[in-house]
Amino acid sequence: MLTDFLTPRLARFFTELSAIPRGSGNEAGVADYLVLFAENRGLEVYRDRLHNVLIKKAGSKGREQEAALLLQAHTDMVTEARLLSQHDFLKDGITLLQKGNLLFADGTTLGADDGFGVALMLAVLDGAESHPPLECLFTTCEETGMDGAAGFDYQRISARRLVNLDTNTESDIVIGCCGGLYSTLALDMEFSLVEGQAFRLSLQGLRGGHSGEDIHRNRGNAHTVMGRLLSCLYEQTKFRVASISGGNKDNAIPRECEAVILPDDPARFCEVAKGLTPFLNRLLDRAEDPDAKLVLKEAEAERAFSHADTERLLAALGVENGVLAWRKGGEGAPDISRNLAKISTGGQGILLRFFARASREDALDWLERDIERFALTLGGSVCHSSRHVGWESAGEGQLCLQWKKALGEVTGIKPTVSVIHAGLECGMITAALPGTEAISVGCNIHDLHTPAETMELDSFERIYKTLLRFLEGC
Repeated sequence: MLTDFLTPRLARFFTELSAIPRGSGNEAGVADYLVLFAENRGLEVYRDRLHNVLIKKAGSKGREQEAALLLQAHTDMVTEARLLSQHDFLKDGITLLQKGNLLFADGTTLGADDGFGVALMLAVLDGAESHPPLECLFTTCEETGMDGAAGFDYQRISARRLVNLDTNTESDIVIGCCGGLYSTLALDMEFSLVEGQAFRLSLQGLRGGHSGEDIHRNRGNAHTVMGRLLSCLYEQTKFRVASISGGNKDNAIPRECEAVILPDDPARFCEVAKGLTPFLNRLLDRAEDPDAKLVLKEAEAERAFSHADTERLLAALGVENGVLAWRKGGEGAPDISRNLAKISTGGQGILLRFFARASREDALDWLERDIERFALTLGGSVCHSSRHVGWESAGEGQLCLQWKKALGEVTGIKPTVSVIHAGLECGMITAALPGTEAISVGCNIHDLHTPAETMELDSFERIYKTLLRFLEGC
């Protein structure tokens, strides 16, 4: 039971939250839940058209006149499921499973990112005994471009101290993050009607992961790996691609990709395709992707690209991907990265969706120009969206020192202080609230943005107790 590891209040809120479908863009239900929570407790609450929710609570007795503290987390979650899962993220809550200290979900992402932060804030609003005035901001669509944070009216917030609850390592205090840029590359393709035997080549079982937190871990990107496999095939036996698809989240490393192919010589194609596994093994780090496999099946195709456009597609899949530059003095930390997140085939051709990250604005400018130049060489076009700024504190401020003290008192941990490659809403919030000091903290969560996501329950409880101690002294 969760209560074997968690305070009943914390277990209750995380369980109730998990029962509410809350994929990005589907946060109306969780906003209803938050508003009702506040109204039932007589707390001031505001909800905007994006379903962001702000709940305010006066300081505890004797602390009413202290400076306000802003706590913040996002209500949406990444909706990834295993290949054969029948889970409907629009209607179904998350089915929680527990194995000892580890909490996970039944074939889907757990939603601890950022459900743990939302539950922490609710537990604090419900039961913290000593605290300054609290302003608790619950934002939406963080996982698809931080649109909730971008659209919120920050004139409603007075606090100039921010604790973001959206990181996944208990022993780390984050004082900076990178910015991000979404780009869609469109390739118009020439289709023609076809006859003959088609085949579906599927790359399955890659581990995937968070495109910021895990981009440096040498995990295979299903799209670029498929590109290498198809190029190897094409060198030995020509074919035409009828369709290609894979990935469904911008900020997740894709775990599957499949292509429907019309070979010029079906017998030769099958012979070469069935012998690709040794090449796949050379492309992957099997310690990171032990379950990756290729599946070849017969398929049907009514139309396909020309050979010339098939070659354009193979060139597109050869885009420079993964870590593009490393942070100076950052002990192997990424500084600039690009993730080819999604591929789809439509009526006009191919769409490739990228999410790039960088710690500096000039690097984001370079990423924009670089993908535009790449598209130009392919005869394609690019549009950009949801660019967001990074954030980095000048050093360890008062909030950081206070969290260090509280964490040490509760857990004995001496935390590290870092700047991460993932994106956080701290950048947008501190830009909107000049002079705001910010940190980001969290509990131990593993394999974010994948169906293997797990949370350590004892860590979740320790961070809750640390937050209560922190509120006593801040």
